[in-house]
Amino acid sequence: MSTKTTQDALYSIYVEQSAIVLYLDNGLDYRPGRFISSQADYPMAYEFALQLASQKGLTLINQVAEAYN
Repeated sequence: MSTKTTQDALYSIYVEQSAIVLYLDNGLDYRPGRFISSQADYPMAYEFALQLASQKGLTLINQVAEAYN
């Protein structure tokens, strides 16, 4: 999966009620759910979020990919 990224981008992973959510961190002060991690590398953040979702038996919602579609 490829997405357009910038050098200064951060990708944040949150656990919400029934999903793991991968966001492009755009400086918003509030995100629902519990913060897990931020990564500067999209493939690394995506793989981590995917593995976490699999371990927890939750759906992965990739807000980064949805933003570029």
